[in-house]
Amino acid sequence: MPSPLGVGIDPYLEPRFWRNFHETFIPYARGALMPQLPDRYWATVEERVTVEAIIVPPEKVKKIYPDVFVVEQIAGLTSGTATAIATIPAAVTTEPEIDEFVIVQMMEVPETVLHIVDLSGNRVVTVIELLNPTNKVSPGREVYREKQQAILQSETNLVEIDLLKGGEHTVALPFDVAQGLRPYYGLVTVWRYARKHFEVYPFPLGKRLPRIAIPLLPEDKDVMLDIQAVFDRCYDDAAFVRVIDYTQPPPVPLTEEERQWVAERLTAAQEKSAGQ
Repeated sequence: MPSPLGVGIDPYLEPRFWRNFHETFIPYARGALMPQLPDRYWATVEERVTVEAIIVPPEKVKKIYPDVFVVEQIAGLTSGTATAIATIPAAVTTEPEIDEFVIVQMMEVPETVLHIVDLSGNRVVTVIELLNPTNKVSPGREVYREKQQAILQSETNLVEIDLLKGGEHTVALPFDVAQGLRPYYGLVTVWRYARKHFEVYPFPLGKRLPRIAIPLLPEDKDVMLDIQAVFDRCYDDAAFVRVIDYTQPPPVPLTEEERQWVAERLTAAQEKSAGQ
């Protein structure tokens, strides 16, 4: 079933359902691109690791007795994780009085990215990113930006699809340039390394998500990615309408105009459903 909002992005996916959406979007985007690619190219889904800061709920924190430094391993957490170091007074003989503190756990989180590879030269020519919420807040933002800068300094095209309302400005397009394009809900940017320029697709809430040109090597023609078509397939196949509570306000901050549009679309969808 499609989103009751109809066309464009659905703010209710963010942030709770976004990772599930993301893990579907990348392989579906590959499926859309592969039939268009010349034989010398191959689109491959790659996995990498980013970092996410998670506040551990108090009920999961075991009772800690004083030592000089304590690193707490919380039961049930996967390997490859680490927790913040809490500085605690040296050991005493009586029951200690310790102020309340918060454990912030730094977790390694896998995420997928799409690479277009030139088989004849055995190198990546285009990287396609769908941003996650963790890419737009610290510490994951710093990890993402480091990888982003490495791509910009190479002979690689970079496509960044930011459909998220929340978080900081993270795409490679300079912040002041992006501000000059407002108002918009999200941005899609295409960096062409051969021309040293950005192609930018800003879009408001309620507008069809863009069709974008995906660059390959300079001597080859672009291929097209219809982001709305991929979005619709992801939403329909996962049946997000079953798990999203559209009776609640949108989970991300919207402008008054955006809130009004959402309310009107949901009312229209409800009336249509009641009339069937």
